[in-house]
Amino acid sequence: MTKAPRKTAEQLREQKRLCEKAKKPEMPSQKRKALTFVSMKKAYVSWGFKLHPDDHKQREYIKSQGKSMSHCKMLLDDGTVTPVYNNLQSGITAPANTSAEVIKARKKAGYAKRSATMKARGLGQKNHYEKDTFEALLDVTGLRGVLEYAWMPDGANCDVALKSADMAAGTYGACELKASYTTDGGIFNFHLSKLDMETKYKGKLIIAIGFKRVNGKIRVTQVFVLSDPKDMPGKSLQPMVDPKLDDGCAHIRIRMDGDEQFKVCKKTILEGVLKVPHHTLQDTCFSLQVNRNLSRNHKTEFIGLQFIQNALPATTTMTLASDKNKTVDFNFNRGEESLGISAKTASLNRKKSYSGFMFGVHAAPESHKCDWVLVVYLDKSRTIVEGFAVIRGSAVYTEAKKGKMFHWNKSGQKKGVDYNIEKHPAADLPRLVDLMFEQRGGEQITL
Repeated sequence: MTKAPRKTAEQLREQKRLCEKAKKPEMPSQKRKALTFVSMKKAYVSWGFKLHPDDHKQREYIKSQGKSMSHCKMLLDDGTVTPVYNNLQSGITAPANTSAEVIKARKKAGYAKRSATMKARGLGQKNHYEKDTFEALLDVTGLRGVLEYAWMPDGANCDVALKSADMAAGTYGACELKASYTTDGGIFNFHLSKLDMETKYKGKLIIAIGFKRVNGKIRVTQVFVLSDPKDMPGKSLQPMVDPKLDDGCAHIRIRMDGDEQFKVCKKTILEGVLKVPHHTLQDTCFSLQVNRNLSRNHKTEFIGLQFIQNALPATTTMTLASDKNKTVDFNFNRGEESLGISAKTASLNRKKSYSGFMFGVHAAPESHKCDWVLVVYLDKSRTIVEGFAVIRGSAVYTEAKKGKMFHWNKSGQKKGVDYNIEKHPAADLPRLVDLMFEQRGGEQITL
């Protein structure tokens, strides 16, 4: 992956200028002058719209809309209509003659504004509210201790595997978690469609959690439980916080405003887990029949994760991280000791000037929790684990390497460092795990 060059101050100013130009198109009429049919028509023409030439039809169409002229549309020559005049004048809608360059700049500005808003509100993927809201839900409903759960690997089609006492031994139900911040009114969106439930989430329980932050703590406000695509009210799950008329989500909505509703929620979730197909924990985590529509990279990563889990020493257990997209992918546990592990799949980089291995370092939030980076080597078919390398996390996750690729050649040498990355056979994994625990906190860079 090539890192995009940083924009210069001049480029940023030009982008801002284009955004402002697109949002505030030049008005042919004078300021603070009453909008007339003539000035409205002139404005649309200046914005690049090809209007229907019959002024009588245009006037009749504007009159039929029954609104003030600034909130009306005009007829186009191809039989369609223009956007609302006021939306164009205010910059909500881009004029027809807006260049591709300006449209691209407007989109970038919009994305930046949305990102800043999400961060300011404490929202955004980096906070992983699925985990936090689920933990809060377990506490408020009394499901903690009643419902056994295990977190899934990053990239799987579900977040957590659930098991109740009424299920067969060793089996779990896959569950996808959704979380959305709820205001005092309006709509909140879980970004879940009926098509999703019919495809990648088929056979999975959906628990959608609405929440607020009160004094820094999460308070669950509403919960929606779906076990079948037929439960979806329409094409997507975008409920009103407090619908005034008929509530299309009434059959799946649980308002968390008292002990009785807490009990209803607990019962509904326990019943929902029994309605979906059950699988072993191994299949729930890694099976491609359970996890559909995975990316090619995640399919490759699952091969390494499954091998690691099956080849661990008897004294060691592996728990997958609940916080997705952070540095630590899973933990090795031995008694009260725990190691944070970042798993990477070595990709072969073939170039005329260089031939070796690499993996991406990217942003790496919470890299201080990573003790070791466990590198997986696959064969040419990318289906069989050939070997492993182990590198101390502090040697990989540095400020200088963030957003870059970590390279080394086939001999194990890495330019600019005084250590070699040794490739160990796949069968040596139990010995390497023992060394990870022994060398924790030491000076040795690789094993």
